[in-house]
Amino acid sequence: MNALHDSVAASQQQTRADMEQQLSSKVAAVENSSAQALEAMKAELDHTAQGMGSTGKQLQHARNLVTKLQKQQEDQANELKQEIATKADQQQVGALTEDVSSTKTQLDSTKKLVDDTRSDLGMARSQFGTLIARNHDDIEQLRKMGERDYFEFTLPRDKQQTVAGVGLVLKKANVKRHRFNVNLLADDMVIEKKDRTVNEPIFFSTGSSKQFYEMVVNQVQNDQIKGYISTPKGVKESASAAAQEGQ
Repeated sequence: MNALHDSVAASQQQTRADMEQQLSSKVAAVENSSAQALEAMKAELDHTAQGMGSTGKQLQHARNLVTKLQKQQEDQANELKQEIATKADQQQVGALTEDVSSTKTQLDSTKKLVDDTRSDLGMARSQFGTLIARNHDDIEQLRKMGERDYFEFTLPRDKQQTVAGVGLVLKKANVKRHRFNVNLLADDMVIEKKDRTVNEPIFFSTGSSKQFYEMVVNQVQNDQIKGYISTPKGVKESASAAAQEGQ
């Protein structure tokens, strides 16, 4: 939008400069033509003055002609100024409309590209509109999109691990049914999530943040699960070594 604003401002300045130049040229031409006519009228006036009668009617007539011509010259100059100013405004509006249309087209193209990319990824969406990664490659694709931060984990059973500042404890893993039980430790509370399935998003919030965290488990193995937590942009892990705890 800043680039668009600068482009429109530069276009307006150039357009006005062009119009002012045209205005000066046209007004100069009109003034030159009228000046010649005025000189002829003045010559007629002088001639009339030399041979006028006692009533001076011919002199008055000549003076009226000069006054009328001067008024016509002024009116023509004003009309030209108004005409060119109107055209300048129309051209500026046209330039602005063209720039805005071009920018909208670019935004539409970008949006379509993003939508196509998401479609090509083949990921499902959660009820909150987030894309659900199914594996490490999907997580890397989502990282490149840059909408949220992603923290992967491998969580052994009954060994607490901290991921994105949230404590996780795996309580049960059912490989055959691809289900698990896990406890979330946040804000001095323990939140039990029971009988959850693979690639099922689990949403929760921490602290005073109104934005949600999302936990997804992609694999259920013997006594461990693998998955990720996605957070709003900018959330950092509380400790770099915490993700390796218990492995």
